[in-house]
Amino acid sequence: MSRKTENRAYQIGDYWLSKQARSDVWCRTWYDPNSRQTRRSSLREEDFELAKQKLTDWFVLQHSKPTQEIAQATIAEIFARFYEHHGQTLVSARDVKRNLNYWLDFHEDATVDEAANQQQQTKFRDWLHKTRGMSLASVRTCLLIGKSALNWAWKRGEIAQIPYIPLVKPPKPEPKGRPLEVDEVVKLFAHAKQQHIRTLMAFMIGTAARTGAMLDMTIDQIDIERHLIHLNPEGRPQNNKFRPTVKLPSQLLEYAAERSKEVSGSMLISFNDKPVASVKTSWRKLVSDCKFNGNVQTYSFRHTVARWMRMQGVPAWEVAAQLGHKAPDFTTTEIYAPFDPTYLSKAVAAIDDFFGLVACELRVKTISEYLLNEA
Repeated sequence: MSRKTENRAYQIGDYWLSKQARSDVWCRTWYDPNSRQTRRSSLREEDFELAKQKLTDWFVLQHSKPTQEIAQATIAEIFARFYEHHGQTLVSARDVKRNLNYWLDFHEDATVDEAANQQQQTKFRDWLHKTRGMSLASVRTCLLIGKSALNWAWKRGEIAQIPYIPLVKPPKPEPKGRPLEVDEVVKLFAHAKQQHIRTLMAFMIGTAARTGAMLDMTIDQIDIERHLIHLNPEGRPQNNKFRPTVKLPSQLLEYAAERSKEVSGSMLISFNDKPVASVKTSWRKLVSDCKFNGNVQTYSFRHTVARWMRMQGVPAWEVAAQLGHKAPDFTTTEIYAPFDPTYLSKAVAAIDDFFGLVACELRVKTISEYLLNEA
């Protein structure tokens, strides 16, 4: 129980301000019942008002309050404790802090009930979107972070109920690149003058991988013996953009075997024997030369292969596995799945069929032949 004394300069809960003899610095002071002694911890502050604020802030952060109705609890106190005990431990701590501050900038010292008022929430969303110029996706993120903080407080028993915080639905983003027809892919290969661009296109079709995965890839990630391509480099942690292990199409086998003779660690996509960080400039010129309409990006190959596989009757789960949409748990069975002869067999067969059509138009037997002839 808090024991307040009239001559204490300032007290909150069981803690108060005091000074030690011959010192101008204020201390956080409390009574320790175990040792039956008064304890002190310096606040390193001589100004009384600033010391009061420091003690108050410390108490708010360190001590959860008994369950409060949302009409009494303030979002400032809840957000402070949420960030101190949870938010700052997250990888996205900087974003969490910034978005919590948006809530506080707008709602100031409002209670949870006041901040969650539907009319107030509408004004808050408009303020974020129109006044601050945030996209609807960013507004949604801000609302989610505030909502997470309130849920956290409820789970800890700090507030009696979870207020309803309506979210916004951002517009569906435009695809990163439209799918391509076979004749368009042929045209890209025919107009591509740089070998690293031709190689990039071939392996993006052969794997349906994202551009970044291709630019990061070394020759060592191709297992010629087992006909596998490990899209995730050894030692790289997987993230939401999962990089699976996929089958090496037979159309690329000869080229991959030739490249495997290079020094270990050599990049699959290189220019003048140096890694390629971006192909944006070269790609813009190639698309311009082909006079394509619509949004044609390197990502178009991923959409093209996904669409082609479904057109060829490849099961949905194989398409998802090829694209890395479903990151598996790393059980023993799933670790060794790529070594199953039937692993992604329908997906790689469909990709080889697509390559066959392109190779025929380029007047070569395989895409490997085309790449080796152009090298």
